[in-house]
Amino acid sequence: MRCMIVDDEAPAREEIKYLLQKYGGVEVVAEAEEGKKAFEIIKREKPDVIFLDIQMRGMSGFDVADELMKLESCPLIVFITAYDQYAIKAFEINAVDYILKPISSERLKSTMDRLSNLLKRGSGDMGKVNIEELLKYISKPRQIQKISVYSNGKHIPLDPYEIIYISVEGRNTVIKSKKGEFISNLNLGELEEKLKDFPFFRSHRSFLINLEEIQEIDNWFHGTYQITMRGLPEEKIPVSRSNAQKFREMMNL
Repeated sequence: MRCMIVDDEAPAREEIKYLLQKYGGVEVVAEAEEGKKAFEIIKREKPDVIFLDIQMRGMSGFDVADELMKLESCPLIVFITAYDQYAIKAFEINAVDYILKPISSERLKSTMDRLSNLLKRGSGDMGKVNIEELLKYISKPRQIQKISVYSNGKHIPLDPYEIIYISVEGRNTVIKSKKGEFISNLNLGELEEKLKDFPFFRSHRSFLINLEEIQEIDNWFHGTYQITMRGLPEEKIPVSRSNAQKFREMMNL
């Protein structure tokens, strides 16, 4: 299965590529960070499947899909987005599937199984999937995973995508999130296990970061790095020497 990934955020492309590596017979033949370039590459490379982000600068994923549908042969399209309000529009365009970020391994597996079945069938224009058939495969619901914290006498559930990073401070495990800062009753290893199907990376023995929330990466000393997360410009998170090689590979540094 020859796949292409189109997303304007490098960490998101790396995460999809990482998850696809778990499936045999899959080759990522190209990547693109914006719609116009993606369209030109698709015409040249003719991938079987496109994992296409919806919210991009310039041409949106829908714009790209509209152009692709005009081609004589259209690849299979899987839309990927952090927002579910686009689902109906996605299926109107004859997408094969629609996956919400953050992507879990189980959710992607159901998509890959469906893609594999469609490609094996190999008849007609594979990209223009019958809507009635498609809706039957609107698929298993997104995996539900919450991380609950306790604050002011109340339990507060956090979605993984709301977590910016998690750190160890003294005896406490601190979660920095879009809802604020909280102390968790789970240790860092336990949280890493619970978040293994989401785009989190253990950058250091004391830090677990959300790859989707990286804003900047600075070279540090001896081949290591310091990371700035979105919304937290004054804080620098280290990437340890032991984790630097894997981080470089994931970020294409």
